[in-house]
Amino acid sequence: MSFKLHYGWIIVLLSVLLYLFGGTLNQAFGALINPLEQKYGWSHSAILAAYGISAVAGALLSPYVGMLNDRYGGKFLIFISIVSFLIGAIITALATDVWHIWVSFGIFMGITHACLNISLITTISYWFDKQLGVAVGIVQAAQGFGPGITTLFLTSVLPILGVQNTFWFISIGGSIAMFFILIFYRSTPQSYGMTPYGSSEAFNEQPSKNEPLEKLRQQVHAKAVQGTSEFWKLVVVHHLGCVSHAVMMMQFIPIAVTAGVSYSTAGIAASMFFSISSITRFITPAIAERLGAKNTMFVMFLWQAIPIFFLIWSDASWHFYLFSVIWGLGYGGEGSAFAVINRQYYGRGSFGRSYGWQIMGAGLGMAVGGYIGGPLYDLTGSHTLTICFSGGASLLGALIIFSMSSTKEILIPNWEANLPKKLET
Repeated sequence: MSFKLHYGWIIVLLSVLLYLFGGTLNQAFGALINPLEQKYGWSHSAILAAYGISAVAGALLSPYVGMLNDRYGGKFLIFISIVSFLIGAIITALATDVWHIWVSFGIFMGITHACLNISLITTISYWFDKQLGVAVGIVQAAQGFGPGITTLFLTSVLPILGVQNTFWFISIGGSIAMFFILIFYRSTPQSYGMTPYGSSEAFNEQPSKNEPLEKLRQQVHAKAVQGTSEFWKLVVVHHLGCVSHAVMMMQFIPIAVTAGVSYSTAGIAASMFFSISSITRFITPAIAERLGAKNTMFVMFLWQAIPIFFLIWSDASWHFYLFSVIWGLGYGGEGSAFAVINRQYYGRGSFGRSYGWQIMGAGLGMAVGGYIGGPLYDLTGSHTLTICFSGGASLLGALIIFSMSSTKEILIPNWEANLPKKLET
């Protein structure tokens, strides 16, 4: 009995590799702070401004990236992301002033991150009719262990090669690897003469720029999606979830150090929740596909929220290790079912546009959460308000999810009624 691997699973593997090479550098940005400070004497706040600019730039671009994805396909967007990655890494290697980092990371890496985040997930949704949750979960698991690998690489190589040589290596090596991977990448099953995994017929849901009638179908579907309250609630929910965990990503180590834990121990604990999040990044989409995305997301938002409040009383190393194990699972699952809930609410269609708006909400959430801890600590001299802000954001997200419609039925079953008569069939 012969076994034939569906090309959709090859797309999953290629997506993981593309994310590892190009999508993790922003999340591992913390590893650059000390080397940049030591080499150039820049302040932490000036360096971290690059992360904030990147998050805002990626967020504001996301809706437009989603529309471009629907029109030209994921492969085109990935090509743009690779070019942007190459330019950003070269500027970083040549940087002599802090504003150079604001441009390289803030603008070009922001473009890279937005293009990859949207194109990889939307392309997966086109390739899978069944097992979508598993496919998305595999890609999203890379968002957990990927930053850990990149952080380990940077902290190992930077002391040896220095900032400039490291980024010359990243710009050349990373770009060559991604361009090679792109050769085998396909935006849709139709572009490879196939049907989606688990489907007996080809769905023409990714129109080309030369098919105006199919483009109109995408526009009508997108309008129907954006006419539902759940669409806008998902944007807000993604924003709140990212506000919550961005606070922890940036403030966890300062919270632990302030509590009396050593810097190295705090760093190990932080790396733990990144790695552990891979577990729920992988399994949550599959659970959401089977049990319903709304209920799954509600549980995960609560799981992300509740452990945060215990940091108020944490003052021993084992407290922070335990927190990382428990919270890492909630953190990994919180944002991992959005592809599934979009499919369950809206069926097949202009997913890139919808997901682009949700990524915009997420990106602005990362910017707010990544920045807000500093002013709150400066204002109060304590991390308590920061902790409450982080946990409260996730709790509010859970309440909004609770108010949303069931995922048992598609919300726009009759969207094709809005098509011109010649397109209805």
